[in-house]
Amino acid sequence: TGSVYVFRTSDGGATYGQVAKLTASDAAGDKFGYSVAVVDGATIVVGAPNGEAAYVFRTTDGGATYDEIAKLTPSDGAAGFFGGSVALAGGTVVVGAYADDDGSFLSAKTKSGSAYVFRTSDGGATYGEVAKLTASDAAKDDYFGYSVAIDGATIVVGAYYYGSNNWKGSTYVFQTSDGGATYGQVAKLTASDAVAGDYFGWSVAVDGATIVVGAPNGEAAYVFRTTDGGATYDQLAKLTASDAAEGDRF
Repeated sequence: TGSVYVFRTSDGGATYGQVAKLTASDAAGDKFGYSVAVVDGATIVVGAPNGEAAYVFRTTDGGATYDEIAKLTPSDGAAGFFGGSVALAGGTVVVGAYADDDGSFLSAKTKSGSAYVFRTSDGGATYGEVAKLTASDAAKDDYFGYSVAIDGATIVVGAYYYGSNNWKGSTYVFQTSDGGATYGQVAKLTASDAVAGDYFGWSVAVDGATIVVGAPNGEAAYVFRTTDGGATYDQLAKLTASDAAEGDRF
């Protein structure tokens, strides 16, 4: 079934105490808690991929209690580990479904993957699906949506299994220019020194103009940045551990 625990500090981080335990209102055996995201200290999103759902919780009393306010599911009924990854920024929620068999041009059981975007315009009372994101070059077993991140108008989606069975991986950047009504792919990121099996895109993060992509089998993380509003992204750095050892999956 699964559960999520919420801890808060009231002394600047010196100590933390548990304030809530979150569970889904309607499901068992759904892997609730497989993924979590939190924003502004008041809203939490929890993925439950075996139930093909993500749940939104909110507190209105400073964290003393949390109420389930929405259950998010894909409008097309896709069964593809929806909820395996979640991200949250403002009133927008992104939910990955990396095992989604999307694309009519592909055969059944493709696991090309997808990510869904939901928005609220009434302070979280309701959420509606506004977009389904897929890779412009989607292929079998890409696992697009294994990782997701959002900041402002930018959504980043990892596809760590991309690469015609060499699993080098890739990451895709989407942006909205109309307040979230629509999203378009603006970039595809790959490692400059990619080798087979890197799993580039296993994890992703975005902050403003900067994107970080993890490649655990390559024992590295890559930093990309845009200086033209997202039209192009350049790789700025490759990060590795100073004391790296084989198998660390840094």
